[in-house]
Amino acid sequence: MSALGTLGLDAARAVDPARYPIAGAAPRAALRPATREEVAEALKAATREGLAVAPWGGGAGLAREDALPRYDLALDLTALDRIVEYDPEDLTLTAECGVTIATLRATLGARGQELPLEAPHAARATLGGVLAANASGSRRLRLGSPRDRILGARFALADGTLARTGGKVVKNVAGYGIHRMLCGSRGALAVILEASLKLLPAPGKRVALMFGASAKEIADPARWTRFPRLEPAVLTVLGRASAARLAGGAPRAEFAVIVGLEDDARWVEQQEAAVTAALAAPARRIEDGEAEALWQALCDLEDGTGPQVTLATADNTPAALAPLLDQPEAAGLSFHAPHGRLLLDASPERAAALVPRLAAAGFALVAARGSRVEPALPPQSGLLALRQRIRDALDPTRRLAFGARWVAGSI
Repeated sequence: MSALGTLGLDAARAVDPARYPIAGAAPRAALRPATREEVAEALKAATREGLAVAPWGGGAGLAREDALPRYDLALDLTALDRIVEYDPEDLTLTAECGVTIATLRATLGARGQELPLEAPHAARATLGGVLAANASGSRRLRLGSPRDRILGARFALADGTLARTGGKVVKNVAGYGIHRMLCGSRGALAVILEASLKLLPAPGKRVALMFGASAKEIADPARWTRFPRLEPAVLTVLGRASAARLAGGAPRAEFAVIVGLEDDARWVEQQEAAVTAALAAPARRIEDGEAEALWQALCDLEDGTGPQVTLATADNTPAALAPLLDQPEAAGLSFHAPHGRLLLDASPERAAALVPRLAAAGFALVAARGSRVEPALPPQSGLLALRQRIRDALDPTRRLAFGARWVAGSI
């Protein structure tokens, strides 16, 4: 670590590396730079020393990642937490990567606006971390992913070079769209330092309707035929164990169904009437702030402590779950039907058995944590070759610790 010492960062910015474990293994060192220039200097030093670097935000996801081949330096970016520019009239915002999602929500909510980014633990999840994971929750189809909201970004390459791409306004299309490519790369290609994003007006009304359902009701396609046309913001199915975690008590029904409606008040009223006509009266109904808190609680459910697989299907109704409902893992499922994303708690052995069964029913494996199944790209895949060329261009010395996993398609 001698090169870091020459910068003075080890004394002024060093933090306890034990706070930054990945798969139980702490790095050799950790730094918390205060400016983007200090981030650049730390990366230059890491390049000279041949260190493998992992950027950190709030740590909501990294602590649960699988082990890395090398992990020498944690780069804590939470000190870069300023809102740089906010233009309510233009519905745009520029902020540093360390600002939390909760802080952004509070700032924008005061002006009747929102940045519809969702991730577990909003109080510590950072903007940079959410962008790097391309994270989203139950409202992804309605509101889009981070890749859909980002207008431009500042970032640091692995060798410390500072760069920017895109712009701060919706009509700016200057340069290559590298900022969108960084969304979902999980810090494998560059370190996101600052981002400009499109905002939305907050909806006039939010309503959440909660129902109990049996496996037979979930599997009945006729029960859900109206819902794709209704376009609810949320249509989520939870197994009994997941529902218990959400509510803090054992539910009576096998499954819980949550329908979320967001729009102007009159349209929400019409949607609510259509939902109750299809499913009968809900067991519980909540509005506005309580409903918004429920969307966050659904995100928090995804932060499980054990092995988990994420799958996706083009079938956007709860009936897509029919092949899974007789399995014990159904108790721990969470399925966001509008965009077909299924999260499933499963041991490595059970995941290895379930993934092929679900693949036959149209579910594709997206990600796996703590499991032997891997959504790796085929060896001759053109996408694999493209990813390799991108990594060669942005990180030729292989300093970013997640690079190899990104190239292989396992993140």
